[in-house]
Amino acid sequence: MLDHVLSFLKEQLNSYIRVKTGGQAFEVLFLQDRNGKEVSLEENAITTLLVNLEEDYTFRSGAAYERMPNQGGNQQNNPNLYLNLYVLYAANFTNYRQSLKFLSLIIKYFQSHRLFDCRNSPTLSSEIQKLTIELVNLPFTEQREVWSGLGMSYMPSVIYKVRMVVFADGDTVEIGSDVTEKEVSSSRI
Repeated sequence: MLDHVLSFLKEQLNSYIRVKTGGQAFEVLFLQDRNGKEVSLEENAITTLLVNLEEDYTFRSGAAYERMPNQGGNQQNNPNLYLNLYVLYAANFTNYRQSLKFLSLIIKYFQSHRLFDCRNSPTLSSEIQKLTIELVNLPFTEQREVWSGLGMSYMPSVIYKVRMVVFADGDTVEIGSDVTEKEVSSSRI
């Protein structure tokens, strides 16, 4: 499901950038490969990186399992898992002004497209109910930690929080029916 979310956002940004730049060959890419510990970003492109996952406990049930009525019995389901994704868009262009131009296009796009659902985005995977996009403001120290973790020097970039990717447990386990009558048996020894 994570791949669907990131691919969808990449395709949306690429379509927007093509329209705004008159079809220039620049596009949003995924990280191509990792050489050991180092991350290298494609030149003259915008690279998308998933830099963090966070569970959102706001909607999570406190129970280890949810009981779902099932024709007189019960099924045991794991509660849904609600995740927020932190996605970094890094503009790596040889011309610094070009980096800023494309970074501005990303910011403009997400400023005007903060919510994606099946009504306004027919290409969104049916597994995904909706996505909400929020700009993340990192203090300088945290920003430095992100780039140090990537093993790179800072370059023009922006991080967005993508809320709520919901993982639902589709596998259920039959646990029997509720007790409806009390039966007493007596036996003599």
